[in-house]
Amino acid sequence: MIEKKSCWKQYGKAGQTLEMDRYDKETPDSYRSVYSELFSEFGVEVTRKIHSEYKGRQVSFPKKLYTEQYIDYYVKVNSASKSVSEMAVQLEYTERNIRQRLQKSQKASINVNEETGQKIIMKYRPIYNELFIMFGEEITRRIYNLYKGHQISFPKKLYTEKYRDSFLRENIGNKKISELAAELGYTERRINQLLKKYKEEYIKDDLLSFREVIICVRRTFGSSTIARP
Repeated sequence: MIEKKSCWKQYGKAGQTLEMDRYDKETPDSYRSVYSELFSEFGVEVTRKIHSEYKGRQVSFPKKLYTEQYIDYYVKVNSASKSVSEMAVQLEYTERNIRQRLQKSQKASINVNEETGQKIIMKYRPIYNELFIMFGEEITRRIYNLYKGHQISFPKKLYTEKYRDSFLRENIGNKKISELAAELGYTERRINQLLKKYKEEYIKDDLLSFREVIICVRRTFGSSTIARP
């Protein structure tokens, strides 16, 4: 009796390997490395935009958010209305640095557009300026706080292999190869290769599962229970 329970329990575990974990696009576990963190923080729309813009690239996020020109301009314009400590907090610099800038602010020059007469100042450093154009100030600041001082590698693929496999298995009969490829960011050739691989694995697992059943039945009831062909 003990052997019977152990045998069927063993088969149950083997059978569970045929069940596939389902991965949802709305969960962080479906996204690769940095995209998982971005999804948790900002959601799918921001994550997909960042992937589209920076996939396959390694990006350095400076420790400082603002350009040197903007900091000098800010100090010059606000020297009469804000204290040194207030400006230091706003710009994330030391008070000593702000005082040094105040001393040379009178000599600071600012580019002016010859046609409009407007002052030309880039507020954010290049990578943050790109993010500002895409998402605005709030999200740019949040990304800055997450990654400042770090170099981040953005994978070419947005989703994990587990999500990819789950998505393909669930949509094999519902979507065209071209649609599957577009959704996952793969070529149609690669999608066909994966589908072929899944088919071969399914046949193999099905045969192994059947074999486990036969072995289990023989152990439980004796080899004479199943007639040989």
